[in-house]
Amino acid sequence: MAEDKIDIGTPQVFVAGDGVYEVENNKENRLSIQVKNKGNAIADNVVVRAKSEEAMPPFKLNFSDGENVGSLGVNGTKTLKLYVNMNGSPDKASYPITLSYTYKDPLGGSYSGSDTIYIKLKGFDREPSYLFDQMKMTPESLSPGTGGTLTGRVKNTGSQIMYQAEVILDKLTTEGISLSGGFSSVQLGTLNIGQEGKFSFPLATSADMAAGNYPVTVKLKYMDEMGKEYEKTQDYYINVGGVSGKASQIIIRNMKEPAGTYGVNQNFPIQFELYNAGQVAAKDIIITAEGLDPSAVVPKSSSVKNVMSLAPGASMPMTFTFAGTNQASSQNYAIQFTVEYTSGGTKVNTFKQYAGVNISNPKKDKEEEGEDDKNKSKPKIIVSKYVCDPLIVMAGEEFDLNLSLMNTHKDKGVKNIKMFLTLAEETSSETEKSGNIFTPVNSSNTYYFDAIPPKGTVDKELRLYVVPNAQPKTYTLTVNFEYEDAEGNEYTAQELLGINVEQVTELNMDDFAMPESVEQYMPVTVSFNYYNTGKVALNNVMFKVEGDVDCSQRSTYVGNMDPGASDYYEVTFTPNTIGEVPVSIVATYEDASGETIEQRRDYVLNVTEPMMPEGEEDGAEPPQNGLTMKNIIIGIGVIVILGMGLFLFIRGQKKDPDGFAESMDFDDEDEELEDDDEDDDDKEGMPL
Repeated sequence: MAEDKIDIGTPQVFVAGDGVYEVENNKENRLSIQVKNKGNAIADNVVVRAKSEEAMPPFKLNFSDGENVGSLGVNGTKTLKLYVNMNGSPDKASYPITLSYTYKDPLGGSYSGSDTIYIKLKGFDREPSYLFDQMKMTPESLSPGTGGTLTGRVKNTGSQIMYQAEVILDKLTTEGISLSGGFSSVQLGTLNIGQEGKFSFPLATSADMAAGNYPVTVKLKYMDEMGKEYEKTQDYYINVGGVSGKASQIIIRNMKEPAGTYGVNQNFPIQFELYNAGQVAAKDIIITAEGLDPSAVVPKSSSVKNVMSLAPGASMPMTFTFAGTNQASSQNYAIQFTVEYTSGGTKVNTFKQYAGVNISNPKKDKEEEGEDDKNKSKPKIIVSKYVCDPLIVMAGEEFDLNLSLMNTHKDKGVKNIKMFLTLAEETSSETEKSGNIFTPVNSSNTYYFDAIPPKGTVDKELRLYVVPNAQPKTYTLTVNFEYEDAEGNEYTAQELLGINVEQVTELNMDDFAMPESVEQYMPVTVSFNYYNTGKVALNNVMFKVEGDVDCSQRSTYVGNMDPGASDYYEVTFTPNTIGEVPVSIVATYEDASGETIEQRRDYVLNVTEPMMPEGEEDGAEPPQNGLTMKNIIIGIGVIVILGMGLFLFIRGQKKDPDGFAESMDFDDEDEELEDDDEDDDDKEGMPL
């Protein structure tokens, strides 16, 4: 009779947990990884492997108990110790690690899968902080041609150790402040949290430098625990040629600008106070007054005044007189006052301040109106309308450019019109000119028109070709005009047109096969190569799996792909439901304009119930605990023999216990067995 099929179930192994583990650099980290069987059958021969996708990862991976996990019962869990030895110089905060695993079911069926976990570097995003402390120049102020010492400390005020700390002095010049000996850098080494490092630099000033405050740059270089390098700078100002922190400061205050309007050659005064708001006397003060348009406004008094010294807090009144000329128009003109001074040294401080005056000159105004009328009579040609067909032009294709040219003058016509296009895209380098982006089709680059009447228009249709390697962007096409008016006066004009060019993006995927039929809970693996066959980069490339299936990684982010680049994609998923299950492999990316483009490969899986093994046909042993007809017959025979033996034993005991025991000694020979049978027959009929 046919044997019953037994459903042994299907194991399903996965890595449990949130998948993010924190590790520290420059040490061995022990991660507890939980591997669980969420299927309904035992998973045997479970092997787990860890691998990084980085070309040269800054860490090493290994399991404490090897890669073999053994067996996992239904809902069974085992904890593995994954050792992550951070021994490199990480350049990012986290790294993905792929945990792949293989296992078998009780009947020997093989399965595989993978999960991704992430190791996050502790303290990677925290930058060590520092403090420049006790910065001091001895002596406090330097005179030209003298020297001193700059000292200070660097303190580690953060929560990370600073390694290979170094202080460097920058912005030193022989004409200003320079080192008087020694090196321009001081090695501080390792600064623990809260630790300080001292530095000192001997400096000297140039003998002919001007007095003032001069910056020197103190640069700090160091590395953090990850090996990441930092460079910080801070300026320290050194006083030369005076008392530290004290200087003169000249300002102009209480300025009285001329009120009303002044005619040509009518004098007007400008008055103000020169005030020293500094802490030391200002020396060698020079005040210069001038009109910004010297042909329209001229000085009527001395335009330059000198003051030998002005004490702190002192002021001095100033008056300058100006007048407008016959070249001035009716408008406001600016008067500029330039003040130069020193604080007792050689450095010259300069500032400027302005005043305004209204000038009236009706005669000049009439002359300018006549000139304006003459200028306004110039006819102009413009591109009043242009249309690209198609609106967005594709590289490597032709397009139509329809132009409407208009003469904007209401009275004058234009003639002998020459139009040509500037088609080349100019770059910042003569050696990097991209050449012609647009090329006329079946025509030259120059076009001719006889005339355009006042307020008239002329339409022109151009057929242009875009070179295949044009980058996707908006190009500026320059339309140049050369033409004449009725009197033969020559004119030129330019109009700018924007042409939007796009490149065709192409992401090609190799063909791959999907099984027509698959059992429920049986993993399906899809893999293929994909290529960027376009001429522009693809941004934010991503692959997704859609459908009612289990997948350890539904979305895979690839990133950007340069033209000509290729890569490999592989994914494993498991169908959950029986029947026709739609499954899609979806690729999405963005083109240069930011538009998202989607490519889909849609399939329908015929999912069937899991098939049980056929027993001996498959080479498997038959069930050991089943009741078959053969087993029933053997059992009945054993029971009959035992019953007969028991009956004979009881009967012999009732008659002669001792004799019966002797008669029960069996001999291996068949003849003795027959004699015993005859004796038993003779004894039959005797009373019990």
